[in-house]
Amino acid sequence: MKVYGEAVVAQFAGKYTASRKPLRLFLEIARGAEWPDFTAVKVTFATADYAPSTGTLRFDIDGNKYGIAARVDFAEGVLYIDAR
Repeated sequence: MKVYGEAVVAQFAGKYTASRKPLRLFLEIARGAEWPDFTAVKVTFATADYAPSTGTLRFDIDGNKYGIAARVDFAEGVLYIDAR
């Protein structure tokens, strides 16, 4: 997947140092992923949730200590991390 919004993750990780390693791992996995649909996302991230009406994915990171909300375009292979 092409991942946009990594600066948001980096800013958060800069403020909360304990989140750096798990968030870095999430980004590495997401960048290397080829997700054609939500079923494939669930294979990689079993706790992920999806709202198809908005194309929004919710990822629980490090045992739900952190969360990432992102819009996804499966056809284009793009993940847009939201800054909420």
